[in-house]
Parts: sequence; structure tokens; C-alpha cells
Amino acid sequence: MGFLLGAYGKLMAGKRVRQLQARMMSVQSQLRRATRDIENMEKMINSQQRQMTNSMRMFSTMQMAGMQTGLNVSLSTLQQSIFGKFYEKYGNDNTKWDAEAQKMYASLTTDYQMQAQLANNSMTSMQQMMQTSMMQQQQQVENYVEMMKEMQLEPLKDVEEDLQMEKESLESQIQLAQQDYEACKEMEKAGAKSLVPNYTGQG
Repeated sequence: MGFLLGAYGKLMAGKRVRQLQARMMSVQSQLRRATRDIENMEKMINSQQRQMTNSMRMFSTMQMAGMQTGLNVSLSTLQQSIFGKFYEKYGNDNTKWDAEAQKMYASLTTDYQMQAQLANNSMTSMQQMMQTSMMQQQQQVENYVEMMKEMQLEPLKDVEEDLQMEKESLESQIQLAQQDYEACKEMEKAGAKSLVPNYTGQG
């Protein structure tokens, strides 16, 4: 009886081991694919984030440069409009200016400095607005990246985690099935030995 039970148990345990090993191969393949998909998705998201951030910074740099150029042109135009007629009348050599010219030059200089300060203040305000806008855009990029991770990356990680748990469970099941196989194999051997006297006639 032990021989038959052992043989049958060994057969079923062996079948179970093979089934579990086949499932393990499938799970390992799916796990490798899931891990690869996660790596590719992370690379894609990081690449998009870099591209958006670089484009935003490049656009901001171009705007700042354009504003600075505009300010320089404005100051040059302002200087020309304020001092142009004065230089036409008195020339550029201040050693030849009379008292009236020097007084007028001082007044024009004060006027220029006031208007130039207003222009600089306006430039500073616009720069601050641009910096605030850039921070808001950066936050939007970060929000977009988080949304992408939540919608596309997290589900992949959930799949990977489930597969990893199944792999660990299969490893335990295979180990137990192999132990059952070995136990049934030993039972079959023991049963076979107990049958020997029946066949040989030895008591």
C-alpha cells in the first residue's frame, strides 16, 4: 500500500512541481517585462520634464535678453531726446559751456536720471513678474510630471509588485512541492522494500 501511495504521490507532486515551475517562468518573464516598462516610462517622463524645463528656461532667457535690449535702446533714445538739442547748441565739450549751459545741463541730467530710474524700476518689476510666472510654470511642469507618474507609472509599479509577490509565493510553493516529491519518493522506496519478501519468498 505504501508503495502505491508513494508512487502516486510522487507522480502528483512531480506534476505539481512542473506546473509551478512553468507558472514561475511565465511570472518571471512578466516581471522582467514590467520592470523594463517601468524603466522606459521613467526615462520618458524624465525626458519630457527636461525638455519642458529647458524650453521654459530658454524662452525666459530670451525674454529677459529682449527686455534688457529694449531697456538699453529706451535709455539711449531717452538720452538723445533729452540732451540732443543741448549738444547741438552747446557741443560736447563742457569746458566751453557758460554758466547758463552748465545750469541747463545739470537740470537735464536730473531729468534724465529720474526718467532712467523709472525705466529701471519698470524693468525690475517686469523681471519680478517673469520670475513669478516662471515659478508658476515650473510648478505646472511638476504637477504634470506627478500626474503622469500617477496615471502611467504607478499602475506599472503595482503590476510589478503583484508579480514580485506571486514570484515569492511560487518559490515557497515549489519548495514545498519538491519536499512532497522527495517524501513520496522515499515512501515509494520504502514500500518497494517491503514488497521484496513477497517476491523472493524470504521471511
